[in-house]
Amino acid sequence: MNKLKPHFEKLSNGLTLVLVDLPGFHSLTNFLVIRSGSRYEDKKNNGVAHFLEHMVFKGTTKYPDKLDIAQSIEGVGGYFNAWTSNDHTAYWNTVPIAAWQRGIEVPFELAFHAILRKEDLEHERGVIIEEIRRMNDDPSSQVEDQLGEILFPNHPLGLSVIGTEERIEKMTIEQFKQYRSTYYHPAQALFICVGNIGNRDIKAEVVKLTKDLKPKAVTKPQFFTGVSKKGLKLLNKKTDQTHFMLALSDPEWASGNKEAYVGVVMNAILGRGMSSRLFLNIREKKGLAYSIHSSFEDFEETGAIVIDGGVNTKKIEQTLAAIDEELASLRTDLVGEEELAKAKALIVGSFEMSADRPIDLARWYGTGRLLGDDTSIEEAAKAVQAVTSKQILTLAKRTLIKERQVLSVIGPYENDEIFKKFLGI
Repeated sequence: MNKLKPHFEKLSNGLTLVLVDLPGFHSLTNFLVIRSGSRYEDKKNNGVAHFLEHMVFKGTTKYPDKLDIAQSIEGVGGYFNAWTSNDHTAYWNTVPIAAWQRGIEVPFELAFHAILRKEDLEHERGVIIEEIRRMNDDPSSQVEDQLGEILFPNHPLGLSVIGTEERIEKMTIEQFKQYRSTYYHPAQALFICVGNIGNRDIKAEVVKLTKDLKPKAVTKPQFFTGVSKKGLKLLNKKTDQTHFMLALSDPEWASGNKEAYVGVVMNAILGRGMSSRLFLNIREKKGLAYSIHSSFEDFEETGAIVIDGGVNTKKIEQTLAAIDEELASLRTDLVGEEELAKAKALIVGSFEMSADRPIDLARWYGTGRLLGDDTSIEEAAKAVQAVTSKQILTLAKRTLIKERQVLSVIGPYENDEIFKKFLGI
């Protein structure tokens, strides 16, 4: 892997600037990421960060109409988008190199100069509500949304990113303005450019665009302490399949922690890809599910392994028993050298391919750096390669236990006896 050399710099107003030069590219990807999202909310304003991200695209000081905003990037041959997650909001675009100044300008215009009109609020309120309803019509999405309630109970990290229909109905312009004033400021953000930077003075352009923004202190979120504890959330709903998520969290899996890489490798063996244990056993061997896999998620102070699947309702008990077998195997037996090597190759290979995608580089060195993870791609690859079977066994014995598991389920069930039995509640 050719070593990348990102340039990091903290500007006088508190904004972190990152430059990743990729000579030979014909484009520039611009990525503004802000400490925002549902974990910076409470039950009274839950959904405001995601709603605000929608609202900024309705008009800004320089681009007062939504068509003006769209043409600002698409009119020069580029494309752009945004997203909101639990712990950050990102505004990004990719433009041809000839339009590099426009590409840098637009994310700052959206984040800091949106007009936030009441008439746009009423229009977009309906859009957000339809998005919520669409999600509620999709059990595979809804089961994920309700998982946070039991994985991070009574904590902002467990709040829904999109919010509830009831809360969105009551959202006001004043709430948007207050939220933006609190979290949208230079020290709360990072701006990264990835692409053919060459001798272009990116810093001067960013300084010009942010010179009127007032410095403020960084607001970090309330951290979740402790580990996941046995829990169940069942929604009785008429569906053709049972959709479920089985998860557990651990503070040692916080982003950048050494043991997080052990968790990443353990997860790859368990359920990442078509050669994983869950896929081979539950889908290929036993034919219990069409969709079954696991993922590793990390935050600033904790991390989680999440197993999700959609199965024939009549086979849910067999499926949960099969998952239990795989978790037990990881707790009792050393992973073989060949299986371990394949899992590492899958992970490291994905790192290497990320280095070929500017948006992935922006997320790695942008979002990661903003949220406290200074690990480079090369360092992460070395950490993965250093993981041993003994470390995985030790970790599995400590974490993959029934006392730590939470289960989110959506399906046609009048009672929760099957799932209580599985969890031992």
